[in-house]
Amino acid sequence: MSIIATGWVSIHPLHRTWHLHFSAKKAPHTLLAKKKLHLRIGGWKKTLLITCKHPSPHTINSKVRIRSQQKHLTIGPFIGILTVAGGGLFRGVQSNFIDIIETGRKLGALVYVVPVENIDWNSRTVRGYLFDKKRKKWIKEKLPFPHVFYNRIPNRAYEGKAHVKAALNQLSATPGLTLYNPHFFNKQQLYAALQNNPETLPYLPRTLPLSSKDVFYNMISSYSLVYLKPANGMSGQGIYRVQRQSGGNYLVQHQERKKTVGKMFKTKEEAWFYLAPHVKKHYLIQKGIDLATFDNKLFDIRLLVQKDGKGEWGVTGIGVRLAGSGKITTHVPRGGSVQPPVPILSAAFPDYSAEKLLSNIRLMALCIARSLEKEWPTLGEISIDIGIDKTARLWFIEANAKPGKFDEPHIRKLSLRRIVEYAQYQANFAAISGEKRHVHS
Repeated sequence: MSIIATGWVSIHPLHRTWHLHFSAKKAPHTLLAKKKLHLRIGGWKKTLLITCKHPSPHTINSKVRIRSQQKHLTIGPFIGILTVAGGGLFRGVQSNFIDIIETGRKLGALVYVVPVENIDWNSRTVRGYLFDKKRKKWIKEKLPFPHVFYNRIPNRAYEGKAHVKAALNQLSATPGLTLYNPHFFNKQQLYAALQNNPETLPYLPRTLPLSSKDVFYNMISSYSLVYLKPANGMSGQGIYRVQRQSGGNYLVQHQERKKTVGKMFKTKEEAWFYLAPHVKKHYLIQKGIDLATFDNKLFDIRLLVQKDGKGEWGVTGIGVRLAGSGKITTHVPRGGSVQPPVPILSAAFPDYSAEKLLSNIRLMALCIARSLEKEWPTLGEISIDIGIDKTARLWFIEANAKPGKFDEPHIRKLSLRRIVEYAQYQANFAAISGEKRHVHS
């Protein structure tokens, strides 16, 4: 199996005719002589007319790679962004999907959006959505079963639906197909996986299922600060902070949108009586970390860790999340902000090298990624939150299997490239040597 050429595929948005385009100088003579390429992928059949002309700007077009396997030619890879139907077309952040499609178009992958409801399991075809860049419209088209499905089911509620779970299970069990990433993390499963690895165990604050009031009493007696977190929470929702005061009182805090709400109780029993109705289902209790501060505000580190075009983990981006004044979490939707790491680490730890701290943080994130991959082998990217206490010790806080985007342009560009290049690698459409990265628009 080998990549013999790169070219462009174009699809006319009205006639739905497909062409395969080559540079006249680089076109393989065997392909040019054919005039046509007949493709069959599952139940999808298409005849592509071969030409040396550039794709028309009025077509939907993408750079692709041509692969030869036992004298059989095919193009690809086809990457499906997996989501669910709704909202007129499909759910999810359309601008993000368009960015991924455009990156695939330039790097050599035909990317389209596939709601799970649009998969035809019998014919192994899909009704996917191509993006018509010229007209800024989505075009629904019968398309081949993707080589790779990039899982962007938008939230846990959709992921928990019976037909979505069934589709994810069926895709995971389909030979010759890659599904990444598997699903949202459950915090309890996440910590259990990391606790089983001696390499990651030192980074974990003590974390237990909040199964009874006795667990709460024991933890708040052992530690002056604890956090209560929903196992399936996100963006800081539902988190409670409990601090045992020097005078023996208990301060319970949580955030309502961007406002911090606090209540003081005289005993731990009173604090539990207040908390119990709010933490009924699937909560964890965790030893609080005495996080370092900058300008009297808490901060932690968020990293985006992704697999590259060789299937290897790398750190794509890193940033400091700085809490708002008086806030108990650093989450941006709760009033936090994203800041460059070096100035804040230098100010918070004047006796340490910021670059050395960052190097240790990167190594820790890669260690966590490799550990989680043992539990969930189809992981292709995660975001990881790391805390630093006042003694400069590193602590694992959180990981997310469906990371949001980093807004810094250089990080965003690299993250998109890695999504596509890892899919190319998984689909056995890796780059040919000497392939140029620049393309015409």
